[in-house]
Amino acid sequence: MSAKKVRVKKLIKEQRQARRRAIRDQERAATLKAKQDAAAARAELKAEEQRLRMEQQQERRQRQEQERQRREEQERRQREEQERRQREEQERQRRAEEQKPATAAKAAPAVESAAEPVAVGPSPVDTGADDQIEAPADIETSASTEASAVTETSAAPSTPGKQKRPEGTWRDRRRGARNNDGSPESGAEHTTALRRRRGTKSRTAAVVVTAGVLATMIGSVAVDGLMDGRSEAAIGTPGEGQVASAALGAVSVAAPQAGQTFICPPLPGQPDSLTTDGQLEYRDRDSSAVSRFSAVLFATDLNGSFPDSWWAQLNQEGRVNEDVLTEASSADAGEIEEGGDTAQAEAPLTQREAVYESDLDVARPPLLETAATADGSAPAAAALYEYEAEDGPVAGLAVGQCTAPERSQWFFGPETAAGSSSLLTLANPFDRSATVEITSVDSDGDRGTTGTRSIVVPGQTTRSVNIAGLASSGSDLGVQVRSAGAPVTAQLQSSRASGLTGTGVEFLPQMTAPGTEHLMPGVPIPEGVPASGDDDDEESTTPPELWIHVPGDQGATVELQVYGEDGQQVIETPGVFTVNGGEIDAVNLRGLEPGARDIRVRTDVPAYVGVRSETETGSDFSWAAPATALGEGSGTLLPQLGAPELHLFASGASGSVAYRVMDVDGDFGPEQNVELTGDGAGVISADDLASAEPDDSEDGAAVIVFSEPQLDGEGSVHATMSTTTDDGAFSLTPVSPLRGAAEYVPVRLLR
Repeated sequence: MSAKKVRVKKLIKEQRQARRRAIRDQERAATLKAKQDAAAARAELKAEEQRLRMEQQQERRQRQEQERQRREEQERRQREEQERRQREEQERQRRAEEQKPATAAKAAPAVESAAEPVAVGPSPVDTGADDQIEAPADIETSASTEASAVTETSAAPSTPGKQKRPEGTWRDRRRGARNNDGSPESGAEHTTALRRRRGTKSRTAAVVVTAGVLATMIGSVAVDGLMDGRSEAAIGTPGEGQVASAALGAVSVAAPQAGQTFICPPLPGQPDSLTTDGQLEYRDRDSSAVSRFSAVLFATDLNGSFPDSWWAQLNQEGRVNEDVLTEASSADAGEIEEGGDTAQAEAPLTQREAVYESDLDVARPPLLETAATADGSAPAAAALYEYEAEDGPVAGLAVGQCTAPERSQWFFGPETAAGSSSLLTLANPFDRSATVEITSVDSDGDRGTTGTRSIVVPGQTTRSVNIAGLASSGSDLGVQVRSAGAPVTAQLQSSRASGLTGTGVEFLPQMTAPGTEHLMPGVPIPEGVPASGDDDDEESTTPPELWIHVPGDQGATVELQVYGEDGQQVIETPGVFTVNGGEIDAVNLRGLEPGARDIRVRTDVPAYVGVRSETETGSDFSWAAPATALGEGSGTLLPQLGAPELHLFASGASGSVAYRVMDVDGDFGPEQNVELTGDGAGVISADDLASAEPDDSEDGAAVIVFSEPQLDGEGSVHATMSTTTDDGAFSLTPVSPLRGAAEYVPVRLLR
């Protein structure tokens, strides 16, 4: 090749490179300009949102001021009306006093005529006269009694919030049981007395429940008979035979609560041996492993009354280490003033006393148990279990809620790959046995007999199941737990390891029922997730996964929305897609900007939904479960093994939500507010929690309690707690109600 041709080719190559550089420079300039325009647009949008927020706050203040003026005007009118009535009553009494002399003068001739002698004989008229004399005396006596009762009632205080509090707080009354001579009871005598009271309260609660159900049944029959004039079976027809029985529609009867039980997970570990009847032995755990159990119980009223409560541990032999938390006070036994019990039962939790308990390095599954309350309402209580290990095969951070026994429970994503461990712990806190069936589902559907296991859990014990025996290695798995006999609490711990180095541990969130709308605030999106599956390599970060399971054979249409700091995000994953029924569908979430993102999923049929996420280095993982809507009394215990922060998401409407932080002594700090835009997010950081503590708090924040959100329209607010450590380990926990939900008994009558 001649030197001229070489120079020409070289020149052409240089020209091409120059054109590429020019194109890249133009693209960079265009990208930079686009980013600047986007930043300016975001700034303008934020300014507009700030302006709208200020206008909304001003309108809210104006409405509050108008409402205050309206209340003041109403109170003024009530005072004027009351004064007018008092004046009229005084005028009426004055006139009655003036008329007394005239009445006495008119009555004098009648008295004189009555003193004249009359003929006396055994006539029927005399007998009737005696009866007429006695009857007014009875009426007068009854009227006097009623007047006395009215006087006593009017002398009693009428304001529910002004009731006399019992002397001392729960700390003074706690463990204060004494004998008649004033000496403390011995431990054995005290435990025996507590168990007697517990049994008595349980029997009393059962009688109350039965009586309430029977009363409602009788009322249902009576109302139905009165309203249905055509029902011969209800009212009968003279001269005709009545129908022996007729079916009534089923109704739901509110049942008084018989106490609550919250059971926590056990200390995570790797199995050493597992018998066929579910008795598990763990291997030695790493020395860096620590755990913590915490519990909170709120008073049932503003008087500081508590039901009997205790915490203990369950193992494979029975219940051990039982310790009294509170004892039923006199006010809880029925000394609340008449008419004030309902108002006090509905009083905000932040106005009540609370008992907080915690303990370190609890290996066996701890449980918190409360007896029935005096008014039959559900206690407000919760318990939390934390685990952290820096080294060893089960390293990472796990924060799990302690849950109540259920008949049916669902879990997503137990780790089944090589080096992983997934252990299901079944706890039965009742005296009768439970027969539990564990079934599994993967991407191909129900695994049938190979993915099914049945086990009997005796009363007051725990049993374990190794999930690895239900599935093939590395499969996407869902687990269903159903119990017959006694309900059980299921806790599924899942961990993974590379050799002897742990790469994550978690208590998988429990789901009790499928739904159609699922909100998961604050899902962490790590750095380094490729926008496309074609760009995946060994060094790529594992993308977050959306898991969906539709029970049954019917498929579902899924709508996926992801929100960030600037509103809804455009992602690579399709926004609308379909899934088959009866299978596990795991969808990679790609094209998301790193950071905390709020995910909303809607399905046209009920489904289970969850999101799995892990760190950029793959050192830990966690699961986000749908969070329930916040209301008065929603909240959570705050972990101490990491730094917690709460991510809030307002769905459908803007507004604000207030919260207060409680310390370990049961004292609340000042009220704080978080402003939220419609379909926007808010964060309560660890610093915010620290600044919201009571002024004299020494041991830090222990519980956060929310008030009812104040929204401008129809919508809801949801929250997830994210706990992180300095090493980058993390765990997600949905925020749920601290108040127990009301229970209903289905009733169908035959008449």
